[in-house]
Amino acid sequence: MTDRVNPASDALGGKLLGGKLVAGDERSEAGEPRAGKRMHRLPPLNLFRVFDAAARHGSFTTAADELCVTQSAVSQQIRQLEDLLDVRLFRRLPRRVELTREGNSLASAVSESLSLLARACDRIADPKAPAVLCVNALPSIASRWLVPRLKRFMQLNPQVKVTLLASSDPVDFDRQDIDVAIRWGRGPWPDVHAEPLGRDRFFPVCSPTLLREGPAILRPHDLSRHTLLQAANSSLWAAWFSAAGVGSISFEETLFFNDAGVMLDAAVQGQGIALASHLLVEHDLKTGRLVRPFEAAISTEDGFHVLTSPAFSEKPVVAEFRRWIRQEAAMAF
Repeated sequence: MTDRVNPASDALGGKLLGGKLVAGDERSEAGEPRAGKRMHRLPPLNLFRVFDAAARHGSFTTAADELCVTQSAVSQQIRQLEDLLDVRLFRRLPRRVELTREGNSLASAVSESLSLLARACDRIADPKAPAVLCVNALPSIASRWLVPRLKRFMQLNPQVKVTLLASSDPVDFDRQDIDVAIRWGRGPWPDVHAEPLGRDRFFPVCSPTLLREGPAILRPHDLSRHTLLQAANSSLWAAWFSAAGVGSISFEETLFFNDAGVMLDAAVQGQGIALASHLLVEHDLKTGRLVRPFEAAISTEDGFHVLTSPAFSEKPVVAEFRRWIRQEAAMAF
């Protein structure tokens, strides 16, 4: 035979013991009611601020003066904290208040916690403290253009600690913990402050070994005897051949890539001819890893852009990085 549960007590989540309703989570393992309440949530932080002031001064009136509130407001908030914790924190004496044993125990913990928070806030607000800058860039420009230059930025700004993330995911400054993003396109990017890095140029590149040892490349039409390294969803080769005065031609082989950096790595290894952004191959051209078989180049409406949140684009460390990267791009072009 099963026990019948009083509907009223069941609706409240407890049982009747000796005519008194006891909450289900306030019973001991032996079935007896537990003393006190079980806290599931931290009381509001402001209650601890009021409690700390009252504990330090031993007076609700003096605490009220410090907090710029009324003595009644302090008394009510202390009572609210006592109700939430189900303990007496102060003994109310005729001209002062005095901490109880429980109050003393809480006062030291609250004082230490508030001091820790204050020191953390001071460190964050200190203009001399190290600043952290998170830059999220496309893998291609991150590895081939930005990394060789970042050391220069850090030397100019030793107080800034840079974190570089390589990603092609959509940018959402409200959801992602990033300060600056570098993306390819022409925009517009909704709710984003966007600045072009400059008008980029595209031209064919290959490894010096392929140029020296492969089928001769004397005129643009000779490129057809080599493997074409092609960025997926790009029609720039057709535009370049048109600018070079060559009609449509067929290549022996074509390799497609979804990442420009990987495509250029293939070109460095002598796998074929790639049509490259000047920004992405500037370092490779200077070091001789890649060469330009022809000087003809084209420009496009698309380009690399520096994206920042409109709300934080003028934050000192972000504004300094924007200024620096624009200057670096200007020197590259």
